[in-house]
Amino acid sequence: MKLDLTFIILASLLIACLIPLYIYRRKVFSFSYKTGDLDLFIKDLKEYMQRNHPKMSFDYSIIEKTKDEKDIRIKETLIVEDIINQFYYYEYEKETQKDIPREKHWTGYEEKSFSNPKVPSDWKERRKLAWQRDENKCNRCGTKIRLEDTFTTFAKDISKGGGYNFENIIILCSDCNKVINSQNPKNGIASLQLNESLMKYVAG
Repeated sequence: MKLDLTFIILASLLIACLIPLYIYRRKVFSFSYKTGDLDLFIKDLKEYMQRNHPKMSFDYSIIEKTKDEKDIRIKETLIVEDIINQFYYYEYEKETQKDIPREKHWTGYEEKSFSNPKVPSDWKERRKLAWQRDENKCNRCGTKIRLEDTFTTFAKDISKGGGYNFENIIILCSDCNKVINSQNPKNGIASLQLNESLMKYVAG
């Protein structure tokens, strides 16, 4: 079936009109781009990070770097991604922890502490006491964690002669545990719960 010449001409004219409209869509339809309260977003973001990760400090210079971005959703997403990257790459050095008061130690504690590489039979009790010692907080970022969500690492790795004694036990949250054990930064960053938590603040 042959197309009518008039139809072809009209279709061509319509396409010709739409091309510049697409190219300059941001200017033409600027009213349709998100124009939410960026100041409120930044305030909420900073308060969230300070409240939930008090042991970390963050650089918010990304806010100034994205000042020319007109779409607030894109701007907020870029800011969130930058903060998540800072969380992932935050410099953290494992250090020896405080001991538990000696009166809370029990018979066989010393022996089981250095029976490497076997995990001691009283490991759950040790983890709980180390969690209480640290006031239920992650050693890396400072977030509050429930005992059942607690992960552990060691100031000196067990494979390198470290023990299961309290001074060597480090308490971590899920995200910090992922960071410390991640072999692939891209996958590690994508798997962080922090992604979902912060994206809730981005304009919908």
